Amino acid sequence: MGMDVDLLLGTAGPDMPPSLEQFAPEVAEVLGVELVEVSSSRRTFFGQSEDFRAWLAFHPESEEPSLSHPFILELGAEMGTEAEVGARVFQKLADTRRFRVVLLLDHDCVRSTHFPCEDW
Repeated sequence: MGMDVDLLLGTAGPDMPPSLEQFAPEVAEVLGVELVEVSSSRRTFFGQSEDFRAWLAFHPESEEPSLSHPFILELGAEMGTEAEVGARVFQKLADTRRFRVVLLLDHDCVRSTHFPCEDW
């Protein structure tokens, strides 16, 4: 069983979060993958690169960090490379300064751009 790699995402600006349909192309562009809607019941977009698979969904909750990071990006990678792939994807998204990003490894906050991990 591999490590769970999830990134909580939001927009860096104070405005309301965009819809999943508007957000998916922005994330896809940064990751260099095409994200295609695969499930309309759970509203999920899926994409794949050479070394990871990605599922993007809108998962709003009423408390932080989900409130300001209402999107969840689940990553699948080859066993043993999950942490490295997660860190690389986190950095790509963080470097644009367009997103709020929290990197979770096995449900623990490891890195974050706007939310203090100690509050996790």
